[in-house]
Amino acid sequence: MPVATAVVASHRVRKKQATRQAIHEAAFDLVDACGLSQVTIEAISEKAGLAPRTFWSYFASKEDAVVNHDPTRPEALRAALLARPAGEDPLTALRRVLEQEMIERNRDPEPATRRHQLVQREPQLMAAVAAAYDEMARALVEAVAQRIGSPREKDMLPEVLVAAAFGACRVAQQRWADSRCQRPFPELIDEAFAQLAQALAPLVKERQT
Repeated sequence: MPVATAVVASHRVRKKQATRQAIHEAAFDLVDACGLSQVTIEAISEKAGLAPRTFWSYFASKEDAVVNHDPTRPEALRAALLARPAGEDPLTALRRVLEQEMIERNRDPEPATRRHQLVQREPQLMAAVAAAYDEMARALVEAVAQRIGSPREKDMLPEVLVAAAFGACRVAQQRWADSRCQRPFPELIDEAFAQLAQALAPLVKERQT
């Protein structure tokens, strides 16, 4: 790709990212202040300085705008899991990928706490978050199945491991929020996965014998 073309393409990508972020921030701030039912697409668009038709180019609903699920995330997680060392057991590989993802998302406690509290207050946002997690889970299940050489259609283990790993992450996230971010998030992730590994040890041992 010629340098000039690459620069133009890079500028377009940054502009789209900035527009998406502006819509998300407007939606989040309005819903946090007024409640989901009181906020309209028009109000979000006006606060973001955009036309409502632009909103629909980036998000399918105001819930999606608040949650701001990155559509590239599932594939990025799948690729990251497949890139883990071949000799690493699947639960450890999942842990490394998910803890890195969540530590990055929770690096700044203030917005992370606001996001968690808002989702807890608004059931429809919880549904949007769950849908986003489902997309990521499907991608990770495929990667786990590929790593262990066992098609998901014939073996439930990939789905069990991914569901357990996500559960550990959610418990760590909740404990972190309950402590008002006083406990280090990496410490909570370590604790959650250590207990999970201990609980799953008999299952892993049984499959290895």
